[in-house]
Amino acid sequence: MAIRLFVLCSLAALTLGGAASAVPASVTLKNIRHEYQGPDNCAPVTALTILGYYGTRVTQAQAAGAMKDFPGDPQVTSLELAAYLGRFGLHSVIRYAGDAELLRELVSRGFPVVVQQRLRAGSTVAHFRTVYGYSAGRFLVSDPIRGPALSLTTAEVQDLWRYYNGEYLVAYPPGKEGQVREALGEDFNVTANWQHAKGHGEQDVKARPNDPYAWWGLAKANLRLGNVKVAAEQFDRAVQIGVPTIYYLYRQEAFEAWTRAGDHEQTLELTNLALKAYPQSKELQRFRRLASSALGG
Repeated sequence: MAIRLFVLCSLAALTLGGAASAVPASVTLKNIRHEYQGPDNCAPVTALTILGYYGTRVTQAQAAGAMKDFPGDPQVTSLELAAYLGRFGLHSVIRYAGDAELLRELVSRGFPVVVQQRLRAGSTVAHFRTVYGYSAGRFLVSDPIRGPALSLTTAEVQDLWRYYNGEYLVAYPPGKEGQVREALGEDFNVTANWQHAKGHGEQDVKARPNDPYAWWGLAKANLRLGNVKVAAEQFDRAVQIGVPTIYYLYRQEAFEAWTRAGDHEQTLELTNLALKAYPQSKELQRFRRLASSALGG
């Protein structure tokens, strides 16, 4: 299906050398479907937004029934979202250390971008939203709670994104993979992206040494690169600085690192804490079982 673009203004000014800017100065993608979400339904709404863009219509209830473990399930991962989109023939890549330049590149090529961010500044609630347009210094976002045409400054996007270490998902028809590869460059390769995320994380913890989410992102990159002991120590640092209990519901990489490093006491203590608040989380239950078994429980 042809991807339709509405270009709000002409190409950016020519450079001194006479070549045009790589992307238009502003772009808005058409055919972006929006609904306001039911409780904890940002992932189902995001799914219907992306599927609708590519010509498939599903209801919020259908998407929720397929992706959520139970009606009140408060968490759907990017992997679960990608798997659901895959049922309709879309491929997805999930990457980290995204930035404003990459968002513009992807949107200019006709790809809406799903980002994992805070709901609002200062919030501890993680949230999916879809970037589908940009202009000078701003991004246009379909937000399941905050509305179909939320305008965020570049600084706001970056601040909200730090909570999830620049995580983004790009879904596309198989025939468009070449364009996604070109847009992502080296980051299309999973290992290269984790190397990028590691370097980004090292800069973040240097700039913000008391930011637990910066340490978490660096730890996750090290874990995925096989540096398990280092990752476990960096997750410890994030916890020492202060991670809200809800974060353990959204992200379980620390439990994976501690399990692989043999620190089962830490896993058991924190999964027990999180399960008091979120007793039906299958991910937390799994890591508690692993820790309990390793400790002879």
